[in-house]
Amino acid sequence: MRSDWTLVAFFAIFTTVFCAARSIGAQSNAGRAGDAVSLNNQGLERYKKGKVDEAIALFRQALTLNPNFPEALSNLGLALDSKGKDDEAISDFDKALEIKPSDAVTESNLGLALYHEKKYYDSISAYRKALGLNPKFAQAYNGMGAALFASGNATDAIAAYRRALELTPRYVDALSNLAAALDATQQWNEAIQIYQQAMALEPHSLDLQTNYAAALANAGREEEAVAQYREIVADHPDDAHGWFALGHLLYKQGALDEAVSSLEKTLALKPDQADADFNLALAYQGQGKLELAIAAYQKGLALKPDEAHALYNLGNAYLQANDPGKAAEYFQKALDQRGNFPEAEIGLGAAKMQLGDLDGAQTAFVKVIADYPDNADARFNLGNVLFNKGQYQAAADSYREANRLNPNLAHAHYNLGMALLRLKDPDAAQVEFKEATRLDPKLTPPK
Repeated sequence: MRSDWTLVAFFAIFTTVFCAARSIGAQSNAGRAGDAVSLNNQGLERYKKGKVDEAIALFRQALTLNPNFPEALSNLGLALDSKGKDDEAISDFDKALEIKPSDAVTESNLGLALYHEKKYYDSISAYRKALGLNPKFAQAYNGMGAALFASGNATDAIAAYRRALELTPRYVDALSNLAAALDATQQWNEAIQIYQQAMALEPHSLDLQTNYAAALANAGREEEAVAQYREIVADHPDDAHGWFALGHLLYKQGALDEAVSSLEKTLALKPDQADADFNLALAYQGQGKLELAIAAYQKGLALKPDEAHALYNLGNAYLQANDPGKAAEYFQKALDQRGNFPEAEIGLGAAKMQLGDLDGAQTAFVKVIADYPDNADARFNLGNVLFNKGQYQAAADSYREANRLNPNLAHAHYNLGMALLRLKDPDAAQVEFKEATRLDPKLTPPK
């Protein structure tokens, strides 16, 4: 049976509602009407037990006996919608509303089917009609909130969720959706509080635990997020998403060994996860295990060959592995995927410089500077090209500009000192060497 996942959160859901059977038909048709009601009720029982195909068959039998049975039409639509047959569901809801236009439940379920079809404005309209018929219909407010959020109206979505909770304070789906909307709009502290309320009502919900951990991470409370993800994977060791999120956070914190372990577990559970491969590659790269990093990038790129950042990172790995030819190849591929990519252009220039193509390297760095005049890295690398060409004054000027843009570039100060020595200005060179050593004690002045 299809889950009713909203676009608000990674795991937030909202509830559908059933139409209970009522006495229908003229008195002379009481027997057939009673049979139709019985079949409808049996269908509802099957649906609640997850036996959707059996439920559909029973609703259809009820409608064979009484084609104008609005509750059976509405329930058939609900069951079809849960199977992803949204067009058929919408048709049945429309038929039910032609017979009984004042049914708020059917309007709400129509809103859900339209939401699944990504017809968000039509969905909102249906939910509004349901609320016009029943202003205290918490589920319709919740569903409308999901459609509003999906249409880009986060403010009204949040208001709709709050109204649902005013009507039904312990409504976990609405709490979850509200928290997710607050998270998405960077209202992290309240989002975290709302998730905690929802988790108090459903403490064993993996969905809530996962979204809560993500909100903690988004709020910059990474230690708490790591602790939460550790709890998740301890309780759910087969949760690949939990292992992935934990590994990603551990990598950001510099805990590379643990990050590698978590990401390897992710891929053991779900081998075809390109993002896990890319994150694992970064962790390997941080450990200096370049062969493993390159292999992980290649595995991920086999699944997502157009991922520009992965192509760029693979270029960096090859550059670190002293293979500038391969590095240039992947930097160029990254640029082919995303032309506006100064980091890849700088990487390409660095690879060309290692290959001895100083003119090609200079062209790359000059292009970045033309597009991004405040890019200190491009200025620094251009200085290196000019230095290697013997153009020491131009190199010194480029290093100075790099230092003006970013005074903390230790190597730019050091290389400026080297250029100044070539320009026979040893006093000025010593000033730069001293600053380079202050920023990075491993950089000692030449003797």
